[in-house]
Amino acid sequence: MTGAAIAISIGLCLLFFAWQQRRHRQIGGKRNPIERQYRPQHPQLERKLLKLLGGNRKTAERLIQQSRLRNPDRSADWHWEKVIYDLERDRWR
Repeated sequence: MTGAAIAISIGLCLLFFAWQQRRHRQIGGKRNPIERQYRPQHPQLERKLLKLLGGNRKTAERLIQQSRLRNPDRSADWHWEKVIYDLERDRWR
């Protein structure tokens, strides 16, 4: 094999590996079981929060987790609604 063929082969392997990693994260990858437990009953809450955050799921999870730490006795939907309310309130100040 020539040097160019080896470089192309390595490049294709790296692209395939990156694609697999991205696909694994999109399908679900490793998720915290506690996070799954606190999914909202109404999926539109999750969609609205992700829309407000530009699709940043890690930030959404972090905000929900902070809300749960401050108010452990509340329902999952209450946390999602609270985070959405706080974001909308702070954006319009």
